[in-house]
Amino acid sequence: MKRFERLVSVIVAFFVAGAGAAAASPALQMHRAVYDLSLGHTQPVSDVTGIEGRMVVEWRGGPACGGYTSLQRVVTKVSVADQGFVSNDVRLSYWEAADGSEFRFTRTEYTNGELTDREEGTATREKSGDIKLLREGDEPAAMPRETLFPMEYNLGLIEKAQAGHKVFSHPLFDGTEKGENPTTAFIGKTVSVQGLDTKVDGKGAALAEMEPWPVRISYFDPADGEGVPNFEMGYLLFPNGISATLSLDYLDVEVKGVLSEVTYFDPGKC
Repeated sequence: MKRFERLVSVIVAFFVAGAGAAAASPALQMHRAVYDLSLGHTQPVSDVTGIEGRMVVEWRGGPACGGYTSLQRVVTKVSVADQGFVSNDVRLSYWEAADGSEFRFTRTEYTNGELTDREEGTATREKSGDIKLLREGDEPAAMPRETLFPMEYNLGLIEKAQAGHKVFSHPLFDGTEKGENPTTAFIGKTVSVQGLDTKVDGKGAALAEMEPWPVRISYFDPADGEGVPNFEMGYLLFPNGISATLSLDYLDVEVKGVLSEVTYFDPGKC
């Protein structure tokens, strides 16, 4: 069930913006969010019969700190036909410079309690705009100049949404794939979510008082010339950077994520 490691990586791109956010967007909330995961729809070809788990995402830092630190953990128990249960524990941590010049990441995966994978590396954007990727154990690699890191990506997405644009397309690198993923995001009109059932701790605006944008993002394999996405994600994106009502679509199986708890952190604490 290695594909479910994407449960972490696809979420991290949508929680906080990068440099210039304070001037270009409403203040984005540093926070810890907890999501309860469950099985959505499945296709007849799928061998997955059940999913239960939890995802925790935490963001701290800001421009005053020189960048942002993110810690995420996804723990799932997946029921597979004729195989019983498979437990996965995926942990992702990274630091992204506030000016988008550097991105450092570490990803660790446990399957049924045993360490099965660990990767770390650094992507650096040079003054020329070229992006160099150094991953432990691999040769140096280059990525397209238009590639964005997660915080840069989210800032661009929010700016497009605020300006009334409906589409946002950019390659994204988050440290979980060998290289960048071409993506296309479709942005809907804002919706009302009064009565959103979630617990919020700490000082900050209540989510029910905001109007989020429905967003659906398609991920593509850069080596696939057919233009068919291999993964899609839908969610509600709030102006303060928090996401809710997740739908992670692996084409043959959907994973749903319900925001169950949010803790707000004071801005600027490193």
